[in-house]
Amino acid sequence: MRVTSWLINGLNVLPAPFVDGWDECGVPLLSDLAAVMNSWDPFAGGWSVALSDTCAYHIRSRALPPTGTAYGVLTATDIDTGEVLTFAPAQVVVPDRYFRRVTEVDCDGQVTQRWLDHAGQPVAAPDPAQLVECTVQVTPGARATPTQRVRPRIQRYTGAVNSPDYGATGADIQALTLTVLAGSVRVRAAGTGDTHGGDPTSYFDDVTVPAGVTLSWGVDGDSHDLAIDGSLLFSGIGAGADFLVHWTEHLYTDVD
Repeated sequence: MRVTSWLINGLNVLPAPFVDGWDECGVPLLSDLAAVMNSWDPFAGGWSVALSDTCAYHIRSRALPPTGTAYGVLTATDIDTGEVLTFAPAQVVVPDRYFRRVTEVDCDGQVTQRWLDHAGQPVAAPDPAQLVECTVQVTPGARATPTQRVRPRIQRYTGAVNSPDYGATGADIQALTLTVLAGSVRVRAAGTGDTHGGDPTSYFDDVTVPAGVTLSWGVDGDSHDLAIDGSLLFSGIGAGADFLVHWTEHLYTDVD
């Protein structure tokens, strides 16, 4: 079978026809077809091969809310007979439901997890197979390939100098390490924030760090804790201070 076109919003998004094999359940063709759809679907539909019954394989995307995207027919040609085949999409739209997953770790290291609905009410855990992270792009213009990047940075400071406030650079710093090479460095960290849904708390840490010590800060970079918060300042104490700061900063999207 030779797939020749796929229409989205009235335009053929396939750059060129492609050919693949076929077994009794159609898995090789459908797997490659799903990969092609993900490569050329500008709306990041998340296409995959699914099984609805014994040997009833099909291609599907996640149940998108109405976005104005018109997935049209996919056209192919039977290589042996020359017959033109058209595959019309089955339009099935399921309204999105929003959940919040709350993970708690007690002092003994025991981890518990609970789920809340959009109004904050406790609900049963949803089916993991039907979950799509809020960070997944489903709006027009989104690309199927990752566009999020972090940039590595490093800076050396010598003498009685102050670093910039690494918590207020606007660069969404995700990981940062201080290495004191010589002398000593004053470290000040301060901020105010909400903890586990309780009242906001404030902190102000002020510590002198001697030579030979390395300190690190970091987040996992997901949608919940994307960047270091608050202020973070380093100051060399005296002319003999010598220290390195290296970090990664979030770039958001590639530049085309």
